[in-house]
Parts: sequence; structure tokens; C-alpha cells
Amino acid sequence: MNVLAVIAHPDDELLGCGGTFRKLANEGHRVFTCILSANVDARSNRPELARLHESAAAAAKIVGIEDSLHYDFKNIKFNVVPHLEMVQAIEAAIVKYQPEMVFTHHPGDINVDHRVCWETTMAACMLPQRLSRDIAATLIKRIYLFEIPSSNGWAPSPFPQFEPNAHFDITATIDDKMRALNTFEGALKPFPHPHSEQNLRALAQVRGGAVAVPYAEAFQLVRELNL
Repeated sequence: MNVLAVIAHPDDELLGCGGTFRKLANEGHRVFTCILSANVDARSNRPELARLHESAAAAAKIVGIEDSLHYDFKNIKFNVVPHLEMVQAIEAAIVKYQPEMVFTHHPGDINVDHRVCWETTMAACMLPQRLSRDIAATLIKRIYLFEIPSSNGWAPSPFPQFEPNAHFDITATIDDKMRALNTFEGALKPFPHPHSEQNLRALAQVRGGAVAVPYAEAFQLVRELNL
């Protein structure tokens, strides 16, 4: 099975589903990403660009990501990008990687890029039905929305709340997730930041406790097609 994560920024997939990706890759699935703002120009204390890309690629390899399609939409400015332009960029990733399973951001997120990424990804995921002569209309079987600690937690009502209804056991791969985050320069923050290793492990314990495993990543499943 081909798996695609459509993410706003490099390291979002590590935070939201890094352990799951390593698990899926270990099981023989092919994992890909589409990064909409690969250069994250507005990020404070961002490493020099070549070093950023180098550490991002090394981290992606650790969690089993085979290939990635990069775009340079300006971060924290997705809301001024023409909707169709971003949808078509994501559609190109769907055509290239032919995913049966798609992961992306949850809309209940204070980060505007994450919200726009969710909206445009959901629109792009309709592509197989619009172009069924080129891609099987039933190509995409599942769409999962992941959580980003610190972003989802700051989104009050009337934002939709993250309601996990699907879990992946990452007990065997949480150390790979943490190794990848340590490899990605600047991804981990000092405790007690939500992106500290201690708190990311604690979140994985809480999500695991909900389904009786030591560590898990939780998702909101918003599409499931069983043929």
C-alpha cells in the first residue's frame, strides 16, 4: 500500500505520525510526503537552508519516508495562496504517489497553514473521482487527520476539536520517532515545551493508554472505504 502525508512544514509528519510511518514502512508499505512549505522562511532560528534540507531528509529516512515532493509556499501565508493553486499542487502528489492512505493536519489548529493544508488536501483527495479514467475512483481508502502538540491544543471553540477514533501502536517505533526528531535540527524543544521529548513520549503514553498499549499515535479517521 502507498501512504502519503500532506503536511504544511517539514517536521510536521515527524510530530504527528513519525512512529506510525516507521511502523507502516516496517510492514512493507511505501511512505511518501508532500511538503507545502519546505523552506519555512518565516520560522525563527531556522537553520541555513541547505542544512535544513539535509537534516529533514535524514530524519525522513529514519521513519521510513521513501520520497518527498517539495513546494515553496510561504509559511504562515497559506491563507493568501489561491485555493486552486495549492489543491493542484497536492493533486500532483496524488498522481505521482498513488496513495491508498492519506494523512494530513486536523482543522482544529491555531496555525493557519495547518488549517489550509487540511482544507486543500481534502479537496485534492477528490481527484480520483474527478479523473477516474486516469486514477481508480476508489484509490484513496482512508484519510487520517493527525494532531500537532501545541497547535491543536491552542484552538478553542468554535474550532473543531481533535477527536481521536483511530490509533496505531508505536511501541516498537517510538524510539525511531524520537531519533528522527533529534536528527531534524530544531524540531525538539526544551522541557516543558509540548515538543520536548518528555512531553511527546507522555502524549504517546496517554494515547496508548486509551487502547491498552504502551505507546500509540492517535488520529481522526474521516474517510474509510472498504471494498
